[in-house]
Amino acid sequence: MEKIYIDCNIIIDWLTDREPFSFYADELFSLIESDQIEGCVSPLVLANTYYLLTKHFNKKIAYEFLKDCQQLFTILDLSKDITIQAIEGKYKDFEDDLHYYVATKNKIKYIITRNKKDFKIEKIKILTAEEYLTHYKNMR
Repeated sequence: MEKIYIDCNIIIDWLTDREPFSFYADELFSLIESDQIEGCVSPLVLANTYYLLTKHFNKKIAYEFLKDCQQLFTILDLSKDITIQAIEGKYKDFEDDLHYYVATKNKIKYIITRNKKDFKIEKIKILTAEEYLTHYKNMR
């Protein structure tokens, strides 16, 4: 089963029904829920999503989301080694370095995000949810 790393903005699109992006996020999460692909996140993605959900909704809803994440996503470790790699990273943003190195360490081929420009493409393909869905459909 193919593993993808999901950035916070894709989850927020889905949960807040942010059009037109939520349509693609919904399709992506349907594939994850039906075990056709494995959706992976890091504790950083969960923390960022939790924070944004508390601002958009409230803490109770944000916490319920975290509880649901245990069933929906594979939660990857964010280790000391990954953090050191990110500190010495290549991108403009420490957070993006953390995402990149978590995904790299876990041999993930795709980071799914709407902020593609924030990532330098090296070992991992950086795709939007729409681009990934096109790729997925072409694989079948």
